[in-house]
Amino acid sequence: MKQEPVEIVVAQNQTDFDGMMKVRRQVFVDEQGIPENQEFDGNDFGATHILAKAGGNVIGAMRIRYFSDFVKFERMAVLKPYRKSDVSDKIMNKGFDFVSKKGYQKVYGVCKKELLHRWQECGYAVIPGAPVLQHNGMQLIPIMRDLPKNPKALTIHSHPELLTAKEDCWDSVILPQDKILLMAAKIKEKISKQ
Repeated sequence: MKQEPVEIVVAQNQTDFDGMMKVRRQVFVDEQGIPENQEFDGNDFGATHILAKAGGNVIGAMRIRYFSDFVKFERMAVLKPYRKSDVSDKIMNKGFDFVSKKGYQKVYGVCKKELLHRWQECGYAVIPGAPVLQHNGMQLIPIMRDLPKNPKALTIHSHPELLTAKEDCWDSVILPQDKILLMAAKIKEKISKQ
């Protein structure tokens, strides 16, 4: 069976949000038997969701929550037909890129003990001395990953148009000074063609 190309995006609307909820319900509630009230804990509304889509449908998701000087990657879910692919890696890498643009350099997570090696392959390390969590019959190990400082990270001194832009659309914002340069380049090109 040939799978459609996978697109990795930040959730932008209610359709994206609903697709994420459907994937998590299928993976965590239906497959793993996690009680619905624990899976859907109210934290989704203040979080960012990284989605994997194929054919316009959400096939994977990860939630990002924000704390003072770190972010927490959690609730990674990928539908069964895509689990042996690189979808989870793509979601994770999009998350790293996204939070790096926001200036974060530390990513926290917890993983099932039996999947620790997989997370270590993604650059995570066990947090020394952190207590292991017993949750829904799983042993969860606290892990973290350091990210390099992003020299283009958004700060309080960034242009207001960047800080009011739609999430993850910062690279498409054309700032006033860039508009002038673009206009000058077009004028120069037009003159050179005469």
